[in-house]
Amino acid sequence: MRAIRIDHHGGPEVLRTVDVPTPTAGPGQLTVEVSHVGLNHLDLWVRRGVPGHRFPLPLIPGSDIVGHCVELDQQVAIQPGFGCMECEACLSGRHALCRHYIIRGERGDGGMTELVIVPRGHILPLPPDMDPAQAAGLPLALLTAWHMVHTRAAVGPGDRVLVQAGASGTGAYAIQIATLMGARVLATASTAAKRQSCVDLGADRAVPYDQAVDAVKSWTGKRGVDVVVDHVGPATWRASMAALRWGGTYVSCGATTGPKVELDLRALFFKQISILGSTMGGMAELIEAWRAVLDGHIRPVVDRVLPMSRLAEAHALLESRQITGKVVLAQDLDT
Repeated sequence: MRAIRIDHHGGPEVLRTVDVPTPTAGPGQLTVEVSHVGLNHLDLWVRRGVPGHRFPLPLIPGSDIVGHCVELDQQVAIQPGFGCMECEACLSGRHALCRHYIIRGERGDGGMTELVIVPRGHILPLPPDMDPAQAAGLPLALLTAWHMVHTRAAVGPGDRVLVQAGASGTGAYAIQIATLMGARVLATASTAAKRQSCVDLGADRAVPYDQAVDAVKSWTGKRGVDVVVDHVGPATWRASMAALRWGGTYVSCGATTGPKVELDLRALFFKQISILGSTMGGMAELIEAWRAVLDGHIRPVVDRVLPMSRLAEAHALLESRQITGKVVLAQDLDT
């Protein structure tokens, strides 16, 4: 069968279409014929490489996989990450804390191929009326946002939440999850169109990045927000810290503008701020979040769908930051 594989780190040219052995399902496993795969910033890190982090190359990228399950004769999505299922973290449902945690397309082969073999317990059913291309924009970013907003920051009714980069994949789901939990949201985004999309998803207001602090003061009567949800990093760090109320919480799942920030410890302890890190989440969390999708409380946010053979172009689009929501690839490698 055909697959797109990364043999070494570099630019989009390292995304090569190659022939790979066709796998077969064993006991307790299912065969999924891939139809669509969602793209994430993680795909960019895997392709480029990250200093100090080793990816198991050669590697087939792609974490958000949707397709037809042969044995069940049903359209399904696949859990994007899983643990060893034997350690203390996994047995308590905290799979993302497993030392052997695997994200598909990052520590194990992903979905940019014709078919994949997965354990039966990794399947998420799609309702008949859900577009598979839209579903491929959900799993990884949805789980990431759910773990950040619901589990780590414990956002609840009446909370005021600032979502930085609200038009990104994770940001779009963070807005919807926070409002589902009864919170009110102010979001930031770079363009008028992106800001409107944040409002359409449930944000009270959406403002340019450089107006975040003033907007928060006006919106909260100078009190500050209860929670800041961020994955941008250095570019938004100062504004995020300034926007928090005393006793507020900052939660981050990424560093798209760089890995290092400057922290004033005086502000940290005087204001009694909590700083939380967040990565992925447990498998049961995604099942809970998936129910919210099936019930119509959370909707996919997909900017566009491209053929999988144009994956390099999709990477360039994501790097340009000119999209709203997710880019999804439609499998055409078998043509």
